[in-house]
Amino acid sequence: MSNPGCTNNNIAPIIPAKDIGEVYDNFDQALPVDPSSEQYIPRDDPQLRRLVLDLIRAKTSLHAFLCGHRGSGKTTELRKLCKIKEIGENYIPVFLTAQNFGTESVNLTHDALLVEIGRSMAEAGKEYGVTGSYEKELVDWGREIISKLVKSESLKAEAGAKANWWPFYFKVVGSTSKDRTQEEKQILAPKIEDLINILDRMAQDIRNKTGKRILVIVDDLEKGESDAEKDMHNRLFQENYDSLVRPALSIVYTLPIYFRAMPGSRVPLGEIYAFSAIHIYSRAEKRKTTPQPDRDNRDYGIMKNFIEKRVHSPNALFEEKTIDELILIGGGLFRETARAVRLAAGEALARKGDKITFKDVEYAFNSIKKDYQPMIRGEDVNILRKVYDSEEGWVAGVEPFLQARAVVEYENGDLWLDLRYVLKDYVLKLSDAEKG
Repeated sequence: MSNPGCTNNNIAPIIPAKDIGEVYDNFDQALPVDPSSEQYIPRDDPQLRRLVLDLIRAKTSLHAFLCGHRGSGKTTELRKLCKIKEIGENYIPVFLTAQNFGTESVNLTHDALLVEIGRSMAEAGKEYGVTGSYEKELVDWGREIISKLVKSESLKAEAGAKANWWPFYFKVVGSTSKDRTQEEKQILAPKIEDLINILDRMAQDIRNKTGKRILVIVDDLEKGESDAEKDMHNRLFQENYDSLVRPALSIVYTLPIYFRAMPGSRVPLGEIYAFSAIHIYSRAEKRKTTPQPDRDNRDYGIMKNFIEKRVHSPNALFEEKTIDELILIGGGLFRETARAVRLAAGEALARKGDKITFKDVEYAFNSIKKDYQPMIRGEDVNILRKVYDSEEGWVAGVEPFLQARAVVEYENGDLWLDLRYVLKDYVLKLSDAEKG
């Protein structure tokens, strides 16, 4: 089966930049990293180690939820997990990304997700001589659901005529998920058991044939900040959590960061493998509008290496201390740090400069700050001020800001939250103006 998330065969190497234009290219936020390449920056995170250990030593199916900020390196670490020798000795990894499913993520349902897992398992099984009738069973299952839940006769006829019905299922059944009646949910519930039974039998056949268990990794489920995407998260991980952990095979799902401390979360803490942003300054610096980076700390070195390994000669392309400032702007998140560098490089290109200067970095700082300013209003100011003032612990109402990366979660000893550096002075001024 073509499985780019695990094989990395289609990930082009990143050639260290020799000019500003190449810096701009190398810090595209969407640029994937091969964990076997020079540009891979290893994270020695205890939660990631625990996930690998639990998978290797699991005697039964393991259902795990990898929780962290978007842009914190989860996708790269999941790709790396596929390549670990002991994982390969015990499992056949199947890597899925929600971005490639047959529907927009806001319409994703537990049944559509389980169908996609089944389809991918059937494709994986073919490589090992496991064919059986599983694909036909999945097709029959999907068409039966369409016949029961879709009222349009023309759409039912179209579903029956389509050879490749997967996108059709996602489009027609998934898009109506938020409007399902209680009666429709009751119709679907026993059919979900039938679907899980197909997955279980397929996983057992693959194990009988290969001596290895299936490990399904579902990436990108946690993305999105809109109300519709929050509804999707709730639909999957709250309303239908039980269905996600029913299949008798090991599955790793990515989980929105705010679920780690969300009141009433259905996902047990023991199933959550959470890793925070890389802490680039100590908690003692938290209540400073310009925190001083902890340059002697190993974690700070991780972010510095992230930048410098993509550049041939950092001293030639970055003015002195601009890298420190860009790391602060990035907040300890790989994707946000890449965003800051790219914005600065773009500004340098616009003025035909051959080096990133503090003027360019200031442009990146202000651009990112302006992206967040429209969402901070009313009670939001008080929530963010509490984040700034609190020495440790959680703050009620902070979840949307964690999801949007306006607030970042750090962990060095204890768990603590902080405002992004670009927002500190702005939030303080808003808060002081309200009090005045």
